[in-house]
Amino acid sequence: MALSGRAYARQNKRNTKLSVARIIVLVVPDRGLRRSLAFALEVEGYLTESYDALWKAEASTGRALCTIVDEEILKSEQQTPRSLETPDGRVVLLVDGMTAVKEQGDTIVLTKPINGSDLVSVVNDLETMAVRRDRA
Repeated sequence: MALSGRAYARQNKRNTKLSVARIIVLVVPDRGLRRSLAFALEVEGYLTESYDALWKAEASTGRALCTIVDEEILKSEQQTPRSLETPDGRVVLLVDGMTAVKEQGDTIVLTKPINGSDLVSVVNDLETMAVRRDRA
């Protein structure tokens, strides 16, 4: 059954909202860890965009469900992008456990080494909260 122009636009808008909501941005300097995290999330149906620098990821963070950032990036980059400082930035920070982390806003901190199921659980919770917020 073919959709009219308006019906197609509405359906396309719904599909776009769904796919955008399931995008996870990974900012991790270690290629192996970055690929491992992407795999764990993609198996659960999330789309991932992976970067090795914050400045490369900055354009993508605004449309993502969340941004997962390895603290190693923060040590090497002098200025934290504004996209990670906004209240609705939804950031998951991966730390090594030896660093004193100053939590900022709604940042979720996970200690490495992390279990893939723990990461997926956090992302699932963020998605549930986003769906509830969008319905309100």
